[in-house]
Amino acid sequence: MNGLEQRISVEQVRVGLYIRLEDWMDHPFLFSSFKVRNEKQVQVLRSLGMTHVLYDPTKSELQPLPPPAVDAPPPLPPLPPPIDPEVEAMWAEKQARREKLTAQREALGRCDKKFCAGVATVKLLLRNLFSRSGESIQQAHALVADMVDSMLDDKDIVLHLMNAKAGDESSYFHALNVTVLALMLGKEAKLDAGEMRALGLGALLHDLGKEKVPSQIRLKKTPWTAAERNFNQLHVAYGLEMLQQLPDIAAAALEVVAMHHELLDGSGFPDKLKGGQIGRLARIACIVNAFDNYCNPVNLAEAMTPAEALAFMFKYEKGKFDPDLMQLFIRCMGVYPPGSVVQLSNGQTGLVMSVNAEQLLQPSVLIYDPDIPKDEALWLDLREARDLSVVKTLRPQELCKAVLDYLDPRTRVSYYADSGRTPDRPHRG
Repeated sequence: MNGLEQRISVEQVRVGLYIRLEDWMDHPFLFSSFKVRNEKQVQVLRSLGMTHVLYDPTKSELQPLPPPAVDAPPPLPPLPPPIDPEVEAMWAEKQARREKLTAQREALGRCDKKFCAGVATVKLLLRNLFSRSGESIQQAHALVADMVDSMLDDKDIVLHLMNAKAGDESSYFHALNVTVLALMLGKEAKLDAGEMRALGLGALLHDLGKEKVPSQIRLKKTPWTAAERNFNQLHVAYGLEMLQQLPDIAAAALEVVAMHHELLDGSGFPDKLKGGQIGRLARIACIVNAFDNYCNPVNLAEAMTPAEALAFMFKYEKGKFDPDLMQLFIRCMGVYPPGSVVQLSNGQTGLVMSVNAEQLLQPSVLIYDPDIPKDEALWLDLREARDLSVVKTLRPQELCKAVLDYLDPRTRVSYYADSGRTPDRPHRG
């Protein structure tokens, strides 16, 4: 019980009180904390056999009813309440939500395994790209083909938030992130299978040339000098030079590598190309590469939340990115992308886990509720909770330790795609 809450008798509950029930399993309500909206809810509370609830005066519209008289005769044992179809439906819905949550967790677990396998494959093929070039290129083609086939075969693809760890493997996460996001955007842009495979391969290998950039430049957390920035920009030329020595790299994939930092207004590098000089596949790679670099910079203290990165790119960098593709990217990612911490209209806090592409304002959210064990936390699809909406996004720094530990917002934001059936800052990177 927090310092604001007061324990009151269930007989004192009335419409307009904000209450909390202490055991999520002992009642049919979706949330343990809520404002009592009607007399039906009062009746349900009194039928559950509980004696007390917790009441928050700061969130309530009214005072509780007077407590029962102390000298009143003890009430008679209650008769078994008649079966109420509405209450039975509430219990059934809650059980269905628990079963759906279990299925969602199982699907996310499968997705997580595929993500980890993808990272391991990326790590292996990039390390062996030149010592075992034929085998590595074959692995790269197979990984991309599998992702492309999955996306083109499945009508409904869900972008999931993955729990990637920060560390010396961040470059592999970045390669996989950019590939996943590029293919998501490519699917939305209705690329054909050949274009998707070229885009995927180019995205997977887009930063290959960074192997020739000294780590003291690549991993530097303070601003680059002009000389350091120029050296870093050479990674594009280095990557092209390296890939041109390898067999079976399509020209369209090489173009993605060559142009993934070119911006529509001519402010990109290495060739300061403008507008129609930049291929469509490279325009896609440019958007998702910039997004991931904003969310996962070398200095994580400068990281933007996914929602901030999207808003920043849309508002302040409009001239840099293809506007039609940017609109499609926002559609893919949602107004509140996976990884965003949000506050709901009922005051609760949640972590966006996936996006509903047809209803961008209604993502699926993992809800913080201290009365529900963390490993059973409610994963709520806001399309199914019509009385709830997202009020605003929150930065992780705004959260107390209990909420941080419970929701575990990612230090690094990584994504993976799965079937849905189950002010100006310089670009770095």
